[in-house]
Amino acid sequence: MDSKKVVLGLGLLLVIAFLGCAEQAPTPTPTPTTPVATTPVVTTPPVTTPPVTTPPPATPTPTPVPTPKTTPPVSAEPIAICALFDPRVPAFKAAVEAIRAAADKINAEGGIMGRKVVVYHEDTQRKVDLAITAYRSAVIEKKCKIVFVEGVTEEVMALIEEGAKIYPSRPHIMFSSQAGMETTQKVINEYDKYKFYFRCLPPDPDLNYNVAKWFFDIAKNVIGAKRVALILEDAAWTKCAREGCYFETKLGPISAKPMRQWVQDEFGLQVVYVAHAAVMEKNFLPMFEQIAANKADFIFVLSSWYTDTVTATKQWASSSARNIPIAFFGGTAQWMAQWNLTGGANLGTIAMNYDYEGIAPISPTTIPVIKSLHARGISLDTSAHYYYSETFRIKEAMEKVGNPDDIDAVIKAIEELQFVNHSSIPVKWNYLGFKNANFHSYVGGPTLNAQVQCNGIPVYIMRPEVMQEHEWPEEIVKMMNPKAYKPPAELRKICGS
Repeated sequence: MDSKKVVLGLGLLLVIAFLGCAEQAPTPTPTPTTPVATTPVVTTPPVTTPPVTTPPPATPTPTPVPTPKTTPPVSAEPIAICALFDPRVPAFKAAVEAIRAAADKINAEGGIMGRKVVVYHEDTQRKVDLAITAYRSAVIEKKCKIVFVEGVTEEVMALIEEGAKIYPSRPHIMFSSQAGMETTQKVINEYDKYKFYFRCLPPDPDLNYNVAKWFFDIAKNVIGAKRVALILEDAAWTKCAREGCYFETKLGPISAKPMRQWVQDEFGLQVVYVAHAAVMEKNFLPMFEQIAANKADFIFVLSSWYTDTVTATKQWASSSARNIPIAFFGGTAQWMAQWNLTGGANLGTIAMNYDYEGIAPISPTTIPVIKSLHARGISLDTSAHYYYSETFRIKEAMEKVGNPDDIDAVIKAIEELQFVNHSSIPVKWNYLGFKNANFHSYVGGPTLNAQVQCNGIPVYIMRPEVMQEHEWPEEIVKMMNPKAYKPPAELRKICGS
């Protein structure tokens, strides 16, 4: 036999045998794997308010979403904040000082990521053209990352349009206060264009109803009133109270009935008088005389910081309506200093009061900001608390992002932030990421309404069950003492006034 063929045959047999062994080898056990955990996306559905009913808009529990940190540039440049306010309005002077007080405290604690905060103030004189000039100077020349502006609706609307032009090259954030709902509507409906704008108050339908309504709870359930008179400031932000309103937004509609209607429908109070007072009105005497003639037993004044509540208070105290309980929504009526400003004429009046050092703390910042501004000779209304608190909210958002110059990311962080150190309102109200008509705004609710008693000391007369229901801190709930209310005539006898 040919030896080559023998060798070839043997080789072929070995290959076949080897392959057979390979086929019979056991299959290796697969390495176990752990499936990747998934977390269902939590979304907050849009909340709608039927146009035929008065809000409140619902307040969904916010779910903060982690904001990725960006790498901060190496910079020692100060972080500039600009305040555009007319200092002739006392409340705006207080707002500027509140922002400065916040900046001073932040700087004392090391600034924002080691960078100093500087504050510039520009006088707008509440004129649109001057406000636009001041705004451009603030953002372009002073390089302000944050701009606080006063709450004149026409002024804010013009500034928002100017800001939309400037933002792409000079990213910044704007906060206003009591501007009309149209400003909030813009940021909801055209987010990419106006996302830099925030409003540190509830939108008008919510503000005119959900904040104001608790004065009527006092009228009915504390005072026992049956016939009420309304004095409503004639301004853009009060349209919902004067006429009723409806706003459509991409996050759902929001609406409100006229105040005279829901006061009657919801509280069973008869509205016997309604006046629309001009902004900066000085002559309230004819109104008070007519209110007395109409036999009202409760007066509610819906006003901003522009209405002269000092003059209104003095005229009420000297009119035929002086024994009719009166409640003021805004203005210097919220100040402890109103006692001296009116010469004690505000004895028995009712107003929000966040200016009292004896108040229970709403957060750890409440008492410090009151004492800090009092040390500067400044009284506080709610807006001073808002501006002080927003400065700290911005600090927290910038530090969360890790780069104060990345304004797009800071805006997102503000929307996601569950801010717990607001000095004047509960945590759930001041979240700015609500996926409804309150987007970039607060939610309304009961406030710290007090009656001025002897020596100008406020006595908080909200019903404690109301405050508890709306999740105010327990210390605040315990402060409420509606049984301490006294009619104005009785207080004048007790206090010797």
